[in-house]
Amino acid sequence: MVSFIAENIKKNIRQLEGTVKKIKAYQEVEGARPNIAIAKRAISDIMGDNPPTPVTVENIINEVSRTFNVSPADIRSEKRSANISQARQVAIYIIHEVTNLSLSAIGAEFSNKHYSTMIYSIKEMENKLATNMTLKATVDDIIKNINE
Repeated sequence: MVSFIAENIKKNIRQLEGTVKKIKAYQEVEGARPNIAIAKRAISDIMGDNPPTPVTVENIINEVSRTFNVSPADIRSEKRSANISQARQVAIYIIHEVTNLSLSAIGAEFSNKHYSTMIYSIKEMENKLATNMTLKATVDDIIKNINE
């Protein structure tokens, strides 16, 4: 049964915790020992029939916007203030990491920036992430949030 749960819930710890609590509740209410049928029922109750939200550029930019407290329009703009530039670089990096978009397509999302600008932004972020553990944790959290 543990293997079944692990195979079906891989990304979200809250869903895993919810499933375990549901199984325990079924056990207490029905007096049945935990089994695969109860695990299936608990998983379907927790996950519902809703497919996961697809990862889109819009979702990524919105999550970065919320995290860095700048507007999505500013992230996509030509503005060069430090906080907006950093948010933009984070968004570009994450879009590159979690989508299959080409660098040209990513650039098109940011005021039609040239793909070489995307390469520069991605390399800058890789360098920053290698030395700034706080920024790395923030980027990892954003990626986790958009994948849930």
